[in-house]
Amino acid sequence: MKIRRLVIYDIESKPLLKGVDLFFEKGTADIINANCFIGINGSGKSQILEVIIEIFLYLDNIFRNENKLDAKKIFSPFAFRIEYEISLNNEIYLIIFDCSELKTSFKKLHIEILKRSNDKVENLDVNSLNIVDFIPTKIAGYSSGSNETLSLPFDSYYDEYAEYTWKRAKKIKDHNDYSDIDYDPRLYYMNYNTNLGIVISSFIFKDELPEFEFILKELRIKELNSFVISIQTLGPQSPNRNKGGVILTPELELWRQKLINISDENIFDEKHQLNTLKFNINDETRLAFKDNFSSALELYTCLYKLELLNNLIVDKTTRDKIKKERKERRLVTKMPIVSDINKVLNYSELKFALNDDSEINYLSLSDGEHQFMNVFGTLLMINQENCLFLLDEPETHFNPIWRKKFIRILEKITSNRKLDVFITSHSPFVVSDCKQEQVFILKRESNNKISINRPPKETYGTAFDNILEMAFGVNPPISDNSLEEIKELQNEDDPDIIRKRLNDFGDSLEKATLVNRIIVLKEKEDI
Repeated sequence: MKIRRLVIYDIESKPLLKGVDLFFEKGTADIINANCFIGINGSGKSQILEVIIEIFLYLDNIFRNENKLDAKKIFSPFAFRIEYEISLNNEIYLIIFDCSELKTSFKKLHIEILKRSNDKVENLDVNSLNIVDFIPTKIAGYSSGSNETLSLPFDSYYDEYAEYTWKRAKKIKDHNDYSDIDYDPRLYYMNYNTNLGIVISSFIFKDELPEFEFILKELRIKELNSFVISIQTLGPQSPNRNKGGVILTPELELWRQKLINISDENIFDEKHQLNTLKFNINDETRLAFKDNFSSALELYTCLYKLELLNNLIVDKTTRDKIKKERKERRLVTKMPIVSDINKVLNYSELKFALNDDSEINYLSLSDGEHQFMNVFGTLLMINQENCLFLLDEPETHFNPIWRKKFIRILEKITSNRKLDVFITSHSPFVVSDCKQEQVFILKRESNNKISINRPPKETYGTAFDNILEMAFGVNPPISDNSLEEIKELQNEDDPDIIRKRLNDFGDSLEKATLVNRIIVLKEKEDI
């Protein structure tokens, strides 16, 4: 998977991006050549990730085989062109979707699929193909903070899935009709709330995840000791409490029963149809999980799909109102937060053994440690071919050592995999490990226009001073208070005053100018 070109012909919701036309280098085949967007706040970095997600959400809505939406009601989110390569059965395909007008029917969507083989290019008949096979297998988004707009396409996707699951489960219950099938999500949004499922799944299947031991070493964690999962279908605010609350599909009911069977203790509350499941992790427990789930991703998908049903706790009137507002793009609207007491799925009491055999609760870990497990655990766990990762400031809570290692760790755990990665960052640590052709500097020229350019010089291995100047115009790389004091002293005519202040400042080129200033003033006195 590799995106090669992105064009935004016209867009109403993000006018900054109108006219953007970006080309992405293919790079080396056996390592990840992450595309890195850097620039000040408000320059449009996150918006580029957002439009990529919106494009693939639009394509998934049109072409997926399950839970098909009414094609007459599906319109392009904006006018765009996207070109990307995908590898299927050891063959390389170039996929082109072009929608040159705003809010057009999918019938006006131009599609090209070209097969590349032995230096030959064959233009395939798209009418004979199942287009969904040529869409990225998984699209994972990550945000280090509460980036509301980045999460919106995912929220819309989750709402559709939760409602589909509800309708399907009710149809099966009322009519014993199994005509519809369940399906795994294509879009995954990773933030602080989803991290617990990632941690549990990754630790249980750590032996099957290459390089996971590398993550444990960095975190100084030996093992996941225990955790608790609560699954509830008749909470205090469950919809239709008098008719059974949240109904699970046969697939989800089977998964719930598997988790119950694996658990060391199941505390059942009949009033709320609540199973509180306690797990102590040992060789037997890990083996039981592996007997019931084929991989870390399948276990995580089980937890994730149950967690998405939390959306059903919000009353339908509110859900419909928010869906309408999102569609009209009037505001950035998220579903109300569901309290733990009402959730269908809830995690608690995650405990780890550290290398010194002491025990620590997940909540006691730092934000940086949470982020480390979330970002790299996701990249390890979602290990299928043709995946796309869109990471919005994934290293913000890292210490300088981890920031310095970020790209190296990324490449180490994803080597020889066919996937693509887009990163936004403010960090020179990240940029210094990216080649010049992979870096895009965004600058806001006016309220309705941005410029996107590659750096004028090579960034790979360059000093941070150069990156700060190229990307942010920071030169010299010294904070304002100390720099202003140094500038005042540079205009001082008394060498003794400058000399008395020298020890107030650390070493820098600017401090060296003060030493030169003393020498010049002394020479004048001697004349």
